[in-house]
Amino acid sequence: MAEDDIYGNKRHYEFFVDEKLKNKKILEKPKNHREGIYYCKNKVNLKYFNKLIRKFEVDDLSYARRLKLIQVLKILTYVMGIDLKDVNGLERDKLIIKIREITNSNQQLKRTQQDIKYMGKILFEDKEIPKFFKELEIKTDRSRQKARKDKLEYEEFEKLMRYFSKDDTLKAYLSVAMETLARPQELLYTKMEDVDFGEGYSFIQISEHGKEGIKKLLCIDSNPYLIRMISKHKNNQNKKEFLFLNEKDRQLTPFSINKKLKKACNKVKIDKPITCYSIKRFGVTFKRLMGEDDVTIQRTAGWTSTKQLKTYDLTSQDDVYKKKLAERGLIKDKKYLRFMPKTKPCVYCGEIVGFAESICPKCNHILDKDLIKQNYDDKSKAIEVLKVIMDDELVEMIQKKKQEHKEKLISQP
Repeated sequence: MAEDDIYGNKRHYEFFVDEKLKNKKILEKPKNHREGIYYCKNKVNLKYFNKLIRKFEVDDLSYARRLKLIQVLKILTYVMGIDLKDVNGLERDKLIIKIREITNSNQQLKRTQQDIKYMGKILFEDKEIPKFFKELEIKTDRSRQKARKDKLEYEEFEKLMRYFSKDDTLKAYLSVAMETLARPQELLYTKMEDVDFGEGYSFIQISEHGKEGIKKLLCIDSNPYLIRMISKHKNNQNKKEFLFLNEKDRQLTPFSINKKLKKACNKVKIDKPITCYSIKRFGVTFKRLMGEDDVTIQRTAGWTSTKQLKTYDLTSQDDVYKKKLAERGLIKDKKYLRFMPKTKPCVYCGEIVGFAESICPKCNHILDKDLIKQNYDDKSKAIEVLKVIMDDELVEMIQKKKQEHKEKLISQP
């Protein structure tokens, strides 16, 4: 039997079956937009909804997939008022126009087309599948393709991490999601018993609610954030407790995370619709720009093939060109020469801190080189701290240049 998911889709599905379908309310125009805008305009098509529900039970599809196919059937029966087996050319054209109207990308258009063809196989016997379902082809137009608005830059991701400086749970979630490329549902169903700590790293076992089945997530750069969150976890001795909890010590949800991300983006001036899945896309995009090969990214995410890279990779042509120019020293843009984020020890107390930390969470000393320059009056102390953070040779070169400049000034009459 299909299990409920973190989005509560089981409840929405059962409401549709028990309330909308059994009481034939699917034939009524929705009262408001919260209920959607599509409904079955011809009662002769009710039989297809019942057939679809029976197929769900036989195949034991996930509730998310069930709701997606129900939505597709609602659109079909809304646009085409006649029996689906009698679809003609005019009705087909009306459907294609409607689909183009409600889809935002060629990829979404292609998925909808695939769902409609799959619907034909479910609703009709092989020999009875209407020609419309077999031969439906909606041409894609590349000029319609638009860049996603939720593409994060690394500097923006750091801003979000610093905004949540006092929220250990959000910092742990964001860093783990970025590094492991895990889906929200996979992480949010993780329990305390699923985490296995090593020396400087940890593994998270995904044993339930994983779309690709059982897999392991390796946390290295996100490990300090994970350790800190667990050390403050109110029920960290209960191995059956959820790993990520909200302020009320209940299972954290994507809705709650998205709400916090929206507030954070407003505060730090990131004008983008960032959500849980934006972090996963950012992780894939960042890894590709930093030179990780496709198979490594595939294995990290636990995908069965590299085809899913097309869905999550937001690398643009401009990114590739700038990276090439930066590597050859033709432009000065450190963003495209950035190494993968790494954990680092605090200069003062030795605490291993996360890659996005500018202040040690244990002793509260400043770690970021720019903040050090702004806050330390004692230049020798600043240089001492910078030596730990920056490359020693670079610091020595800076000191040498300053000394040469000073001597030159003294020697002048």
